[in-house]
Amino acid sequence: MKAKRHFIFIMFTISFVFQVGLLSAVIGAEEDDLPNFHIISNVPWHKQITGISCGAGSLEIVFDYHGPDINQKEIADVARTSSSGTWPADIVRTGHFSYLSSAMGSFYPAVAPEAGFEERPIGYASFSHSSSIPWLDELKRLIANDYPVIVLMGFYPDSDSVGHYRVVIGYDDDQELIYFIDPWGRDIMKPSDFTGIISWSYADFETAWFYTDGSDLPFFGAVIIPWEIELVADMNGATISVEAKITYPCPAPMDNEQYPAGDVRAGIYLPEGVTLAEGESRIIQIGDMAAGETETVTWQLTYEGDLTGKEIKVMADGIIDGAVPDAAWAGNTKYYPAYAYMDIIGGEAGLQFMDQVNP
Repeated sequence: MKAKRHFIFIMFTISFVFQVGLLSAVIGAEEDDLPNFHIISNVPWHKQITGISCGAGSLEIVFDYHGPDINQKEIADVARTSSSGTWPADIVRTGHFSYLSSAMGSFYPAVAPEAGFEERPIGYASFSHSSSIPWLDELKRLIANDYPVIVLMGFYPDSDSVGHYRVVIGYDDDQELIYFIDPWGRDIMKPSDFTGIISWSYADFETAWFYTDGSDLPFFGAVIIPWEIELVADMNGATISVEAKITYPCPAPMDNEQYPAGDVRAGIYLPEGVTLAEGESRIIQIGDMAAGETETVTWQLTYEGDLTGKEIKVMADGIIDGAVPDAAWAGNTKYYPAYAYMDIIGGEAGLQFMDQVNP
């Protein structure tokens, strides 16, 4: 009788992939389970390249956290950054940007992307939320689940401040502090290892967060997240069953009726020595997925030889539609016109075979 062989699997992320983290990040932290203190680790700081590039700088910070670093000038053209800065609708739109689209801004025409970002071909799940009242508890829940949030707020905690984007990455209930990564990076005496992290009191933050320029409601926040893919492999003899649980993430309080995805598909990419079982297809058509939905697909595979160190990759994506309004420049004498767009968004994950064991 042939011995059943087992492998230890390591699940990891590749390139722009969503990182499968703590259990709380997968199932979501409930309100009663929120820690009193949390800071998202390993969020990189990027300095905005001009005084009006805080939107593009904040987007670069979030993009670099989830995947490859994107040229901030390219981001600015996709986000239609102008002398007025970046409008909130374009923050969300830039999160969706993929190879189906070209940049509609021209602040840096020499580098304006014509078919998605060079570093990452597909977009991410991207949503925003505004409200007539502060939503600090919901914001903390996003942070506790390791979702950085781009917020639009006053530069200072007073009613006369100009608007400024920052990235919220932490909070401390005991001291009533909110932590940002601020792309401004100017007028600050900082050490060589400056992280860009600053803290404000909850009271000052909510005062400055009451900012409405460019949005019908104040308290604007946006999340941009790759699709989440959990992989599980089960081996039996010379066969492998790979299950992929695919989530189009839309954490509360984001609106899950926005941006439904169509033509959703999942594809598996196999290393040498692993093949699809008879009758299996590399691409599985899923159809439609609403924001926040999870679908599960399975492949049956066969293999031969030693798989130690080899990897299986799964990609999933779908097509969404969106639109942005006119984007006025300072003085309203010039503007970028409104337009509609269609993009591919999704994510990717990998499963690596480690340490073959023959019982």
